[in-house]
Amino acid sequence: MSSDPPHDPAAAESNRHTVIAQAVYRSWWNVDRAAGIGSELLYTEDGACVMPAVTMTGRDEIVRGYAARQAHGPRLSRHLVSNLVTDHHDDARVTATYALTLFARNGIAPLELGSPSAICDVVDDFVRTGGNWLIRRRVLEAVFVAQDNDSVLLGRK
Repeated sequence: MSSDPPHDPAAAESNRHTVIAQAVYRSWWNVDRAAGIGSELLYTEDGACVMPAVTMTGRDEIVRGYAARQAHGPRLSRHLVSNLVTDHHDDARVTATYALTLFARNGIAPLELGSPSAICDVVDDFVRTGGNWLIRRRVLEAVFVAQDNDSVLLGRK
């Protein structure tokens, strides 16, 4: 008789969802709290971040993209993730689909609260590499964009 616990597919699925959700949250936390410094390490070597106005492909380009963001002075943002759903293709590939509400402005906290800068639909394709889940491709599609949006990545108005 084996001492291994019985395999529970529902528990395994729940655990994978939790791990992927944490990876999504961590990626946006990095942008909000660390200005994207180190964000490239959350992507595969050839990973891509596709936004309405800009596409960054590969870790070097992601580094340059966030460096350009920092060069424009202090920027405060909060990327709020909701309605996150995961689709597990196999043990090495997962897709996360969610809504992203963005509040962003140039300056230092506290800033006056206004309406969101944008609401986007996001699809992240994750691959398991060396025990870690990394973003292979992230695609943001703008659903609502504020008239006073000033995000280079979403296309300034």
